[in-house]
Amino acid sequence: MTNPSITDMLEQQTLSQLLEQFKERQLAEDELKKHLYTYVSTKVFSTDELNKSVSRTFDIILLDDKGYLTYCDQSFAKHLGYQQDELIDHHYRMLHAKVHDDQFYNDMWQTIQQGDVWTGDIVTVAKTNTALWYRTTIIPILDGDQKPFQFIVFHTDITDVKKSDKAILEQLDDDYRKVLSHVMNLTFRVNRDKTVNRYRFRLFEGKLIRKMSPSFDQIVTGHDVFFGQNPELTYYFERAFEGEEVRFKHQYKQTILLTTLVPIIEKGQVVEVVGSSSDVTSLEEAEKKAKRLTYYDLLTDLPNREKFKHDLTDYLHHQPRDLALLICDIDKLKNINDTLGEVIGDDVIQTVVTRIRAELTDFDTLYRYGGDEFAIITTGDEARLKNLTERMIQAINRPVTSHRQDVFVSASIGVSRFSLDATTKEQLVRHANVAVHYCKLNGRNHTLFFSETMEEDYNENLILDADIRKALYNKEFELYYQPQINVITGEVIGLEALIRWMHPKKGPVSPAKFIPLAEESGVITQIGEWVIREACQQHQTWLKEGYEPIRIAVNVSAIELQRTDFSEKVRSILTETNMDPHFLEIEITENSVMQNTEECILTMNCLRKMGISLSIDDFGTGYSSFGYLKQFPINYLKIDQSFVRSALKEQSSAAIVKAMIQLAHNFGLRVVAEGVEDEAILSLLKAENCDFYQGYFYSKPIRAVDIKERILKAK
Repeated sequence: MTNPSITDMLEQQTLSQLLEQFKERQLAEDELKKHLYTYVSTKVFSTDELNKSVSRTFDIILLDDKGYLTYCDQSFAKHLGYQQDELIDHHYRMLHAKVHDDQFYNDMWQTIQQGDVWTGDIVTVAKTNTALWYRTTIIPILDGDQKPFQFIVFHTDITDVKKSDKAILEQLDDDYRKVLSHVMNLTFRVNRDKTVNRYRFRLFEGKLIRKMSPSFDQIVTGHDVFFGQNPELTYYFERAFEGEEVRFKHQYKQTILLTTLVPIIEKGQVVEVVGSSSDVTSLEEAEKKAKRLTYYDLLTDLPNREKFKHDLTDYLHHQPRDLALLICDIDKLKNINDTLGEVIGDDVIQTVVTRIRAELTDFDTLYRYGGDEFAIITTGDEARLKNLTERMIQAINRPVTSHRQDVFVSASIGVSRFSLDATTKEQLVRHANVAVHYCKLNGRNHTLFFSETMEEDYNENLILDADIRKALYNKEFELYYQPQINVITGEVIGLEALIRWMHPKKGPVSPAKFIPLAEESGVITQIGEWVIREACQQHQTWLKEGYEPIRIAVNVSAIELQRTDFSEKVRSILTETNMDPHFLEIEITENSVMQNTEECILTMNCLRKMGISLSIDDFGTGYSSFGYLKQFPINYLKIDQSFVRSALKEQSSAAIVKAMIQLAHNFGLRVVAEGVEDEAILSLLKAENCDFYQGYFYSKPIRAVDIKERILKAK
């Protein structure tokens, strides 16, 4: 009989009638495919859209709303090794190849039951158990209530394509492994088997594997070698497979690993996780040593002032009875440093520490309270304390031999007793300091117990404060300059301006003495402005005399930096002196930026915008963390001289110096090492790629006229 036109058929007959006609052999299978293809292109897709989803070489099956086959064409059944009757009226799950998980089929079924078209690649098992790949499009047929009651499934065999893709992927994977095997970090890819909730590593490469020397065969069979059965680590993997990027640290044998897990998401599902592990053992050790510096002194390994504060609170809370505080100040240690060098000064400190320890008991605790000060928390009556301090002074008085030089030192000790001399922690500390101060004013090298009359004599500091204000008015201050040197070329690249005070009666007064007083009284802001102005004016004077410009660094105290008008004061001075801001550097101590950090950073940003360089001075002696360096808008990091000087003596100090240099360079900062006194230290700095240095090895701080003669003329 003559077949009706396809258009007429679509207008007059339902899908069921089409199939019925096919079953009665009134319609050939090829003709049925054309009708169904046209039906879909007319009712569901545009022709172009359908061509993108369904190849013209395709097989067709029909499913009911429960998933049972109501029809399959002969070519599909033959391709799978079945007769058509063996498939029709059977559920589609009989063709599952157990390649896709249950969630795959659940998502597919949910999509088509909502009336949406589903497309994807499905592995189907043949009667011979051969796995075949089909590119599949499933189209719901809706009833009058717009609910699916039947599904048309278009299949296109893509098994050969998949095999070709697999070969390409395997080649790419092999190339990928070769590349990653030369990368230092460990890189891996992980799949999860939901049925047993176990992780399978598809890739495990990197030099880190060989560095730690586990068997490669062990690694690829599971995650036990590196990740073990630690529930915490399993928790991280679970979070990653839930779509979260995770970073964590864990330890394998002696190696500390920093691992990052990144989920790979397709169609809203995590299909695998890519991970990377790096060896952070050396960084962790350096950070631990740096953290230790918060509570321990590098030179002496004694607990420092911060630890003292914490411990004293605990002592007073648990055993205030008979508690006493001794402050021991090494007399004129600065004179030793200035005349004989700080290397000998450091030897003196270490020897004094050894001698003090020898006189203490297990119930006494020794702290390095400051540069030349030690604190001792102890107990006992006046007789016991007198005996202890006398033995300490006698021990300290013995000559110290350093670098074939006999050095004679003495100590002043102040004693404050809880209950008798103080009722609070603050009073106890203050009165011990008053006692040692009074002791130094009255001959040194002995012990004084605090008394109320001492505070009256303590007023000498007030007199000195008045002298500081007079010194500003009488122009008694002077700037000295210490050159900063390029480690590689030996070229002078800058100067650090250092204030000096020649008191008309007392002679030179150490900045270590009058600067803290100036900070306490507030006159430091006036001194700070004078220093910046004087440095700028001196720079301009050298320019007028025909010398090349050179960068000058000036120190700024915490009080100055925290003033809201500080940046404007600096701008005003630059305008007044006509100084090019690119040749001005402001040095800020590490501790100063840890007070009101956010406000300090705002001020620092203002200075940077002017063109001024910024540096963190005495880095490592304060209480900040490495993480803050990312926030500070600085150009230079100055490593404190205590680290530099001990780098050749102690491996830990050398490691810390190296870590600081690497850290600074990672943040794009240049590094200045302070306190370089001999060529051996300079050689170490060269080896670690330090940028600049300053110290006695090249020059002590010298006056401006000497800078002109010795430095500027040579440039």
